Amino acid sequence: MKKDNLISTIRDYIFITIGIILVAFGIQYFYAPNEIAGGGLSGLSLVISHYVPFLSVGTLIFLGNLILFVIAFILVGGDFGMKTIYASFALSFVMDFMEKVMHSHALTGNLLLAVIIGTIIIASGIGLAFAVNASTGGTDILAKILNKYSTINLGISLLIVDLVVVICGALTFGLDKGFYSLLAVIMNGLVVDRVIINIEKRRKEKSDKKAEELVA
Repeated sequence: MKKDNLISTIRDYIFITIGIILVAFGIQYFYAPNEIAGGGLSGLSLVISHYVPFLSVGTLIFLGNLILFVIAFILVGGDFGMKTIYASFALSFVMDFMEKVMHSHALTGNLLLAVIIGTIIIASGIGLAFAVNASTGGTDILAKILNKYSTINLGISLLIVDLVVVICGALTFGLDKGFYSLLAVIMNGLVVDRVIINIEKRRKEKSDKKAEELVA
């Protein structure tokens, strides 16, 4: 592996690691303790954990991701698959660590505040992963596939695949929390797109600046 490729790979995994920490923090300190099933495999795992309490959300995410990995390898490519495997294992580990070791709890009991802050944190993490051709796993994989084989952008793709989870959350935790879950999903799609756009814009600016320096 060339030095430039090694540096690029290390940078990508640093981005992914920061991303999964943000996602785990948002779920464990804002979503889960307030029963907000904000879409994705994490939201579905929260619903399942309600009915099967001896399985933690982190464990359920791990099991669910095992089923989806094959799809990522076949339809998206090996690079996306390897990065997503790392991100998914790490996310499950970090979430379980926060829950069982750090004893994560709600930082706010205000549902609207939990949705706003939690979604900004989680979507920023997802955006960082997507920006380096990775995913935090779960239904993000399905969103990436939908994005690759259609003209639908990632934000809308996430919205589409998350609606079913929101409905499940509403049936489990009540229509009131279902509404906040829907709000979280909509916000998540918008913030993810914004994060990716900003990252790509900065990359382009750096690339243009380096090109100008070479010419000079």
